[in-house]
Amino acid sequence: MKRSQFIISCMLLIVSLFMYTRPAVSQLDRSPESIFYKANSYYEEGRYEDAIEEYSRLLEQGFESGGLYFNIGNGYFRKGELGLAILHYERAKRLIPRDGDLKSNYRFARSKVRYKVPATLSWYKRVLNRFDMITLNENAILLSCIFISMLLLLSLRMFMIKLDTYFRVISVLLMVVFFLLAFSLYNKIETLNREAVILAEKTDARFEPLESATTHFTLYEGMKVYISDGKKGWIKTMRSDGKTGWVREQDVGKI
Repeated sequence: MKRSQFIISCMLLIVSLFMYTRPAVSQLDRSPESIFYKANSYYEEGRYEDAIEEYSRLLEQGFESGGLYFNIGNGYFRKGELGLAILHYERAKRLIPRDGDLKSNYRFARSKVRYKVPATLSWYKRVLNRFDMITLNENAILLSCIFISMLLLLSLRMFMIKLDTYFRVISVLLMVVFFLLAFSLYNKIETLNREAVILAEKTDARFEPLESATTHFTLYEGMKVYISDGKKGWIKTMRSDGKTGWVREQDVGKI
């Protein structure tokens, strides 16, 4: 009798230990490090769909980064889904715009787009595009630093009258940089929710948000467009050359 009780006690102890350790193992499998390692392993094995799913889990948990978007973009590119690849490269560019690998992959992916639309940019847009190499947060920080520097310079000028000429030159330069950064910040905020990428292999942009409406022009997978309006499953887009047309909402992915 004692022997059977001892055996039962040992079995209950083993079961209780298994039940205790199982949640810990399950929790470990859901850790960000484990998910990231698993995603990288899937990618190296050529299981791109599984890799994308694991990377996306990290995004859902709030671990947003340029590197994650870059990896997801690479996965979609390997799968042959050009639109989704460029969409995630665009998202990565907002966070790591100076990354060399991202620049190379982005340019290569853009070269695969079927039709190139000649962009018509005004001179100030060309100037503002120079600031694409800094992120929105970096732009705001630089703007704040320039503003503080201008205030300090004005304060110093009150006590160093002899250097008045130098202060004027420096003040003018700081003001030019300040306004350029201010316009750049405004432009980034203005286009924050308006930029998008065509996801469908081919979609017609129509004069009205109706299936029966006349086609104005055709958009191809991977093209970057700007959103100006929306209405019941339709989005009004604008190409880089200024032409506008309505496309189905499911054919577009917002950056």
